[in-house]
Parts: sequence; structure tokens; C-alpha cells
Amino acid sequence: MKSKPTTLVVLALTFLIGFLLGAASIHRPIPRAPVELPPTRDPWKPEDVLGLMGSLGIRALAGHLESTPSVVVETDRTFALALPARGNRVHYLLVPKKDIRDIGQVSAEDQAYLTDLFLTARHLAEKEGLKGYRLYTNAGNLQTVAYLHFHMVGRR
Repeated sequence: MKSKPTTLVVLALTFLIGFLLGAASIHRPIPRAPVELPPTRDPWKPEDVLGLMGSLGIRALAGHLESTPSVVVETDRTFALALPARGNRVHYLLVPKKDIRDIGQVSAEDQAYLTDLFLTARHLAEKEGLKGYRLYTNAGNLQTVAYLHFHMVGRR
């Protein structure tokens, strides 16, 4: 009889292999699919697979994130996670609840999501009493996860 950790590892590996094979097989959108997937990219790039998983996860968790301890703010279009930081520093990750690959893929339809994200950043700065902060995102090969997100780093 297999131990519980071994069974979990086997299940996790099976899921990962199935997910990668499924992502590799997607070559065109499927009409009336039960899950809206982002446009096909090179599915073998780890950042794209992570982006797809993040996109599906964010959609699945929308509205349920307030119970997660690291979520500090959530609106209908944005959520902010507190990340570990040293001393009097703060580090938040702000994520729109819409599948946008990176800043280079932003369109006019994304305006409401980005406005909400910036207002959320302002709210966090005021709430934390930040004396200074940076709000930035990465794109292209500087972005390790293929999902638009902003870092807010500052000092109290």
C-alpha cells in the first residue's frame, strides 16, 4: 500500500503531465467552450503555462479571495496580495481579474481594470502611510509569469 505523500506526488505529476499535454494540443479556440482560454501561445514555455494556470485560478478564485490571509484588498476587478518584505518595507502584488498577458497586450477594453488597479494602489499607499513607493510591471522576457501584475514596493 502506498503512503499518502507518495500518492499525492503521483496525482500531482499525473495532473501536471495531463495539463501540459492538454495545453500543447490547443491550436484553435473551441466554440462555446465551457472555459474561456487565452489565445494559443507556445505552450511549452513555462511562463505561458504558469500564466494559463494563473488565469484559470484567478477566475476560479474571484470573490473567494478575502478569506486568504495574504490578500489585503479585493475589489470586483483587482486583488492585492501582501508579499514578505524586510523591516519597514512593504511589497504588494496587484493583479487585475482579467486575462491580460502583459502591458503590451493592454487594450481599450481593459481601461476599467487598470483604473481600478491604480485606485487600489492609491488606497494601499494611504492605508499604509507610505512615504514613498514604486509601482511597476514587467513585460517580454523580464516577466516570469505570463499574466499582467504590478509590484508595489515602498517604505512606511
